Amino acid sequence: MNIKVKAPISTAVAIGVGVIVLAGYFIPSMDSIRFILLRTGLVLAAVALLVGIINLATVHIKKIGKESENSGYSLILLISLLITLIVGITDMAQTYLVGRPNFQITNWVFTNIQLPIETSLLAVTTISLTYAAAGILRKRMNMFSISFFFVVLLVLLGSFSIPSATIPFLQVIRDWILRVPALGGARGLLLGIALGTITTGIRVLLGTDRPYGG
Repeated sequence: MNIKVKAPISTAVAIGVGVIVLAGYFIPSMDSIRFILLRTGLVLAAVALLVGIINLATVHIKKIGKESENSGYSLILLISLLITLIVGITDMAQTYLVGRPNFQITNWVFTNIQLPIETSLLAVTTISLTYAAAGILRKRMNMFSISFFFVVLLVLLGSFSIPSATIPFLQVIRDWILRVPALGGARGLLLGIALGTITTGIRVLLGTDRPYGG
């Protein structure tokens, strides 16, 4: 293993913190140190998110100043960002200072604005998948393309909630597809992500990968 350390201090800090946090899960006496480091990491992540939001706003403010072709989208983004920020601060103040629970304004925004937009996006994704399945079936007729097309078709037909269009047999097939092959594939993806995360974490602890700039 060839490890070239350009910034030994940052590398030593990263490896040391990683080892302490990892050891805290196995050594009870180090649990308090692990908790402090994790909370510090959460604070730093929140600060990084805030910096990212400020940078995003700055970029779009510059686009509006230049009056580019897509400056209208930048204006909509900034207005939405400002409204969301005001709603969040108002909800936090009413929750922690006044005592009104459950973040009612934020829940209303999520239920009546964000959720319908996400549902519409999922509908567009469904149509895109159906069109892609038909295109694959037209260009390349094989077992995999035929299986993909019929799975999409069965899931769509089994998802109808209109009483006159509801077919119990197709609903049973849809539920089986979602419960067995789809769930198995999702678990396989999660296992792959977990193994990749563990591998990356080990490489960072050993100093082979240095995302912190070492």
